[in-house]
Amino acid sequence: MQKAGIRAFIGKLSMDKSSRITYNEASAEASLQSAKSFVARCRALVENLQPHERLIEPVLTPRFVPTCSDDLLQGLGVLSGEEDVKIQSHLAEAHDEVEWVRQNCGMEDIDVFSKVRPISS
Repeated sequence: MQKAGIRAFIGKLSMDKSSRITYNEASAEASLQSAKSFVARCRALVENLQPHERLIEPVLTPRFVPTCSDDLLQGLGVLSGEEDVKIQSHLAEAHDEVEWVRQNCGMEDIDVFSKVRPISS
């Protein structure tokens, strides 16, 4: 994206439950370490450029509520604050996902994410 001259937010999916075994990371901690490493590697790609020339920016990307434990979501909130990095995700993409979140969390997707706020260390 940087070489093509395209401004982009680039994320790596984070998930630690309720997905294909090959997609899940081993634990919330493993997922958080992977996300932190991704942010560092992404930033390293443009660190030699002037701030106004940096077109790519890493973002934290919890896949969506059904695939992220509370520990992972809270950890991503902390990481967001510590690393000053944005969070993006999927919300209410399908009726079954919306119902799953309602049944398992007792609230809407947006309410789950509103509890996850960047926390400065």
